This record gives sequence, structure tokens and C-alpha cells, in this order.
Amino acid sequence: MTKRADISIITATYNLLATGRKEKMLRCLESIHNQEKIRLEHIIIDGASTDGTLDFLKPYEEKGWIKIYSEPDSGIYDAFNKGVKKASGEYVCFINSDDYLFRNDGLFAAISLLRKTKADFSYSPVLYEKGGKIISSDETTLDFRDIFYHMTCNHQGMVFKQSLFEQVGYHDQTYTICADYDFILRAILRGAKFVKLPQQYAVFSMDGYTGTHMENIAAEQLGILMKNYGCTQDQAQKIQEISYIPWKEFIKLLSLSKIRDKYKYILRNWRHSPFRKKLRSIRHFFIKLRTRKGNSVLRILGITIIQEEKK
Repeated sequence: MTKRADISIITATYNLLATGRKEKMLRCLESIHNQEKIRLEHIIIDGASTDGTLDFLKPYEEKGWIKIYSEPDSGIYDAFNKGVKKASGEYVCFINSDDYLFRNDGLFAAISLLRKTKADFSYSPVLYEKGGKIISSDETTLDFRDIFYHMTCNHQGMVFKQSLFEQVGYHDQTYTICADYDFILRAILRGAKFVKLPQQYAVFSMDGYTGTHMENIAAEQLGILMKNYGCTQDQAQKIQEISYIPWKEFIKLLSLSKIRDKYKYILRNWRHSPFRKKLRSIRHFFIKLRTRKGNSVLRILGITIIQEEKK
């Protein structure tokens, strides 16, 4: 009896040769094939390519590296949904043809952590590539507490339980670029558990569709906030602009989730609270202690009480 795969990696393709992605796809294939200590299947969901892409991929299918399914689709998230439904792995992840894994133990580390913590999905920082060069990393800026305001991570660095899609539903194809954010929000608000893997192992190419359509991201995320929070467009825009959700609604969102250390998320929301800004203004009006240009100044109610010049 064949053992179930630990993970199914899903890659959507369409006319790779015509779009000049042959070499990047080879890099993607090799990086996934070289993953260590896990049983994996690599599923290619092709949108009925007409440029020789299938002939290019066929030898890798014959070698057992990939499984190819080719038929017309309505976009990348339609392809992802088809891939999830065909997946036999306990876990799934999505690696686009432009992206790749630069550590051979990356998926093993993610799966090991997921099994240890019994979490529904993991996330990790990723490297960013543009024009064939690594240009940045979100290792120091990735803060999942921001997930209630905007997308904080990239799906290349995420691994999901396959069963989570059965529980939460699949990607909403209404969104062409941010359906993964919608899925993550829905999962969290339905009690999904998540865990961070600090180790980087994936590279996200900024030359792909997402990286070249950044102007559409804010608009789609606006609609996602409206859908999941039941708020107006003006309210969603305010959430986006200042990264703050009114307390009544925010506590309700937290109550729906199984987030650990919820106080950290409360502190994150408090940081941009308009009420906090008012308190700071009041505090500065009543009492101000500062050092400026060598002088120590204490002011109370706008009146200078002490002013010392440093020597």
C-alpha cells in the first residue's frame, strides 16, 4: 500500500515558454524535487497551454517528479483550488513557476513544526527576488499581528493542512490577486490555529503577476475587509490607512479566533488607537520633560517649572 504524501506542492502554469519562464520553471522544479526527509507530490495545474509548455514538462512527469493536469481555467486561484482537490498530501503549499525553495530542508521543518504544534497552517519569512537578484527579505518586518489589517505574509512561505480547505472553503475566485488573504482571514475567524517557522526557505519572485500588479492589492484587500468584517468601504479604508479596528469589533474578531497571546494583538491595535493619540496629546499638555539642545526642561500645564542648561 502506497503511503500518503506528507505534502502536495501546487504550481499553476500557462504558456511558460511564450512568457520566457522556462529557466525559472526548471529552477522551481529542481528546488522542489530536492526537498529532503519528506514524501511529496508536485502537482502542475496547467491552463491548457498552447506554446509547447506541456512538451517541455512531459519528461519531468515521466521521471516521476510531477503530475500534470491540463485544462482551461479561470485564473490562478481556480488552478490552486483544482490542485487542492487533487492533492493526496496531508499538507499543501503553493509555489508559483517563478518562485523556488532555497533550502532543501524547508518543507521538512515546516511540517515537523505543524505536527508538533497541531497547528492548521504555518507561515515563515521569505526572500524577495527581482530581475534574478535577491533584493530584500521580510525576516525583520514580518508581524502576523497585522493580519487583521492587511496581508502580512506570502503564500510561498506558508504550509496548510489539506483538510483546512474542506472546513473553511476554497479560494474565492472573486479576487484575482489576494484570494489567499481572504482564505487566511476566513480560516482564522473560524478558529484555525497557526504557527510561525522563523526559518526562511522560500523565494518570492517580484517579476510574477503579484509583483507586477501591486496597485491592485490595496483595492482587493479593501473588499476582503468589507466581506469578512461586514463593514462599509469607508470603515475598511480607515482600517487600511491607520491599522486600527474599533475595539468592539476587534474584540469580537479575537473571540472568534483561537489566537494565542491575544494581549499582543490587543497591544498592536492599541498602538494606532485614536484614543491613545488623544491621551498622548493630553499628557504632553499637562507634563512635558525633555532634553533639547543641551537644556533640560520640565513644563507643567504649559508653564516652565525647571530649565537647566547643561555645562
